[in-house]
Amino acid sequence: MKRILLTSLEFGQSYGVDRAICDLIIAGRLSAVGCVVTGEMWSREFYQLRDVVAWAEHETMVGLTVTLTKPAAPLTDFGRTVFGDVFPANWWYAFRSPMKMLPEEAIAAEIAAQVDLFEEVYARPPAFVAIQGNLAKHPAVHSALITVLSMMTGREPALVLPAGVSRTGNAIVKRATKAGLETIFSGPDLPMADEDTDLRDFFWHGINEAQDSAMILCRPSYPEEQAQPVKKKNMRQSSSRENQLKFLISEEFPFLLMEKDIFLF
Repeated sequence: MKRILLTSLEFGQSYGVDRAICDLIIAGRLSAVGCVVTGEMWSREFYQLRDVVAWAEHETMVGLTVTLTKPAAPLTDFGRTVFGDVFPANWWYAFRSPMKMLPEEAIAAEIAAQVDLFEEVYARPPAFVAIQGNLAKHPAVHSALITVLSMMTGREPALVLPAGVSRTGNAIVKRATKAGLETIFSGPDLPMADEDTDLRDFFWHGINEAQDSAMILCRPSYPEEQAQPVKKKNMRQSSSRENQLKFLISEEFPFLLMEKDIFLF
């Protein structure tokens, strides 16, 4: 048997995403949900998630998705001084990281502010913390994350490791363990595919090499109302999101898991 944490890290990003996540929780098809707290929707939508998690028969982990890239904005004055009114793009971190030019203190301040906002609104600590966009692969980012989480005495969340980290011999794992933090390994993402056959093949073959208890990310969503014309790229992405939702909530999906001996925990 292989255990997986089937997870969406996007609660609070849009109405279509939030509705899809809540429906999948009720159906017992998601193991964990990461919440984005930097937008306006978090304070309006959290109660739906909290109620659905309480009603669902299947226990669902609720954690925090730390956002450090645009279009999100810093929450602290220190962060706005360093990053400006909006966080930089992924490439900014990739460019500065090899030269050790990432502002670790400012990153830590923003992580701590997002943790505080989660706890203030949701009234409980996050079960885990993940960094959006796999930014935790950069030393300054995961160092800041470990520093913040290790200070949450008595309520330490699990740390979601960046993709590509192995179970042994990794500096992030060793430092997190030394700090007394539990870690969750990242597995492959559910593909953004328009064909159900690609999604079936993923569960049959795509997770064979994944760590046991790995976090498998999905991106389901209902159609979004669009005020402006949609680009072809965005149309394809929206179609793939809708197809993931259709597949995960289908009657076929739990039988596929049973046949393949995969357990959502």
